[in-house]
Amino acid sequence: MKRILIPVDGSQQALNAVKALLDARRYDPVERVDLLTVQIPLQAGKFARGLSQAEIDAYHEEEGQAAVQAASALLSEAGVPFETHIQVGAAAETIARVAGETGANEIYMGTRGLGSVSAMFMGSVATGVLHLTELPVTLVK
Repeated sequence: MKRILIPVDGSQQALNAVKALLDARRYDPVERVDLLTVQIPLQAGKFARGLSQAEIDAYHEEEGQAAVQAASALLSEAGVPFETHIQVGAAAETIARVAGETGANEIYMGTRGLGSVSAMFMGSVATGVLHLTELPVTLVK
């Protein structure tokens, strides 16, 4: 049985990845899913003037809980065991790192479908993850 990491950000694309996994598990059993949300770091003194580190940490926690809420509900309803992880950092690097730390066998992730020109200029988390991990990555639109 597999352990799957699914990065989520509250978007429909992330929910599509969860739904794809739920469809696939009928043919390929899943032991556990790790839902990961990666928050953009706020640093005291820059964007978060006047906020303490504790307030910044609380903000990341609150935003992270909101990002995993819908995906958690889908997995709970389907009876799939899961754990949530809220991390702060660069998205692709954090996803690859947490996949290793959790013992994931595969990563399922949604894509924004920006196309090659937009991805070239804006960067792509999915492309970054593909370059940073040896794990199979299932990309879902």
